[in-house]
Amino acid sequence: MPSSDSPDAVSQDGGSQGDARKASTIRDVALAAGVSKSTASRALLGQPGVSRANLEKVQRAIQQLDFVPNQIARSLSVPSPATLGLFLRNAEYPFYGHLAKGFVGEAGERGYEVLSVSSFDQPDDANYQSLMVLAGLRAAGIVVASPVVDPLTIQRVAARVPLVLVGQMGQASNPDVPFVAPDPDDGVVLVEHVVALGHTSVALTAVSPEQSPTQWVRIQRMRSHLEARGIRNRIVTVEPGTNLDDLVAGLHQAAVTAVLCNNDFVALDVLAAAAHLGLSVPGDLSVAGFDGLPPFDHEALGLTTYRVPTAGLAAAAVDLVHKLIRSEDVELGGVFVPGDLLVSRTTGPAPTR
Repeated sequence: MPSSDSPDAVSQDGGSQGDARKASTIRDVALAAGVSKSTASRALLGQPGVSRANLEKVQRAIQQLDFVPNQIARSLSVPSPATLGLFLRNAEYPFYGHLAKGFVGEAGERGYEVLSVSSFDQPDDANYQSLMVLAGLRAAGIVVASPVVDPLTIQRVAARVPLVLVGQMGQASNPDVPFVAPDPDDGVVLVEHVVALGHTSVALTAVSPEQSPTQWVRIQRMRSHLEARGIRNRIVTVEPGTNLDDLVAGLHQAAVTAVLCNNDFVALDVLAAAAHLGLSVPGDLSVAGFDGLPPFDHEALGLTTYRVPTAGLAAAAVDLVHKLIRSEDVELGGVFVPGDLLVSRTTGPAPTR
């Protein structure tokens, strides 16, 4: 019988490295990692007293053995039809928090309980371990709401349990994994809004494609639309530590009159920078955000933004994973869910110069 500090486990392919007929155990992990069984257990449980070097050895062994900790009970040998796993990038962000709320509600309507894990942009070997924990807890299906999980990890987990991606436009190397995403042309609606107001020089803020592939696709479509309309434009990258006062001052000096931001947090920072510089919004500079989720959609803020349909994304994701669990036909490719434009006082007619 396993000791209390040693979670039992199963290998999803039914075997360990040493014996294809036998489930992997914590002892197998310890042996493969070259550490003691108690060290392997502490590393697996996230307990203190494990050096970084030993932790990395244990994580590599876990991946080699496809070791899945079963933290409920060894007797749970078949998937539970009443449990779904939800893997979030960061539940503290409004988008993921609202998505999780909608997902739990929709799943409940179908009779599911939800087990949720947040990655907080951890290294991908940790993402893999967390997803395999959900598999080990016998989730009938898993929904991954994080665009930065490595495609190989998605491939390995999707081979073991029905899996759906949400919030991203799929992965080129995993065309068989269905996905749900905001309509990538939603940003074009914001473009048309400022063009209709007479703006002829527009800046788009963005993060790197690696940080948010789906966001980058949206930004590129916005830029293509601006160019097709003959509107001068530029993409400016906003990273942690970016001096927004300098950025906004530079844009104003370059005669940019509208800034379309990649999310509402950045939009608020741009508004603050404009105030520091003595610029009037929207008199000197129009500013719009993206996501449009509470509290950023509150009329007291008056932010023009585009609301992402988290409830619709959650409903579509639950529907897809439910069909996969029931072995129903699912059309390969993506489900795109459009949102809606919220116009408020931070955008107005282009200034005359």
